[in-house]
Amino acid sequence: MVNQVHKEFRKRDLFYSIALWLLSLIIPDPQLHYRKEYQFRKRDLAYLITILTLPLIWSDPHFHHLMVLAGIHGILALGLTLFLGYAGQISLGQSAFFGIGAYTTAILTTRYGLPSWLAFWASALMAALFAFFIGKPILKLKGYFLALATLGFGEIFLVLVRENPSLTGGVIGIFNIPFFSFAGFVFDTYLKQYYLIWGVLAGLVLFSKNLVRSKMGRAWLAVASSEDGASALGIDVAKTKLEVFVTGAAFAGLAGSLFATVMSTANPETFSLHLSVLIVMMVILGGMGNLYGPIAGAIFLTFLINKLSRYQEYSLPLYGAILILLLIFFPDGIGTRLRARLIYLISYFGRKRRREKVEV
Repeated sequence: MVNQVHKEFRKRDLFYSIALWLLSLIIPDPQLHYRKEYQFRKRDLAYLITILTLPLIWSDPHFHHLMVLAGIHGILALGLTLFLGYAGQISLGQSAFFGIGAYTTAILTTRYGLPSWLAFWASALMAALFAFFIGKPILKLKGYFLALATLGFGEIFLVLVRENPSLTGGVIGIFNIPFFSFAGFVFDTYLKQYYLIWGVLAGLVLFSKNLVRSKMGRAWLAVASSEDGASALGIDVAKTKLEVFVTGAAFAGLAGSLFATVMSTANPETFSLHLSVLIVMMVILGGMGNLYGPIAGAIFLTFLINKLSRYQEYSLPLYGAILILLLIFFPDGIGTRLRARLIYLISYFGRKRRREKVEV
């Protein structure tokens, strides 16, 4: 009976072993924040090589454009996972900070002639300032009430944008935003924009890795576990929540600036509630307890939406059905669950070899 069970187990799991081994190159580490220090590992080198060579293998400009959008979504998801995954808070206002970054770059570059690389940093600063001033009152809320408060801020932002055509262009938006440029080099093609976006994302991942291992990052994890317990340990809970909220907003501001320079436009319809919900889904599908998972979720959903756009009549039902199935079978995130499965398979086959040696 035991041998029969093991035989059935091997038939089922050998089917997944090769695919899981390939997926392990992009699977996040579910225990990332427990590492005491960051070391450049082989897996990180594999990520870097993949990023550098991917556009050279697939030279299709449409693929490059989709990867640019996926990279921008990845920056948004990375900022949100710090707030949602590490600090245990929920926000539906990420699209508002994304819009603040986009409109800051649009206004500064088209009306004041500021270089795009300076507008890039100004966008992060502006989004962080807005997050600081609204975060002080609304971060006293918890759970669904906090989500509703951030949702309200997003809707207020859209109303202000639409009702101020002299500043934001109203419902039409701002057009002819110049491409990102630095030291005379203009990122005016999809290939150049690909390396720009993913270079920024790689830098933000490295920054986030060090941040979550710092004293500030450990305070975020303590607040996520128990706000009362963290307060008893002497952690200023209000300050800690505000820090991670401002950090996530700054990431969204950077993403908004890059989006404005890539698309050469800033339109209020882009920064709706739909985008905030989409970013939350990217974080949940990828896995909230790590940094790589939300990026994988951003890539997956970006390409999924593009594929389903060909079937306009059935796109929403198909999209919903796929998301429901993923959440049912991967409740902890695609990356976390597949990595755990891979580790289990490796350990199983290791134990199997040891049993065979003992029997011999």
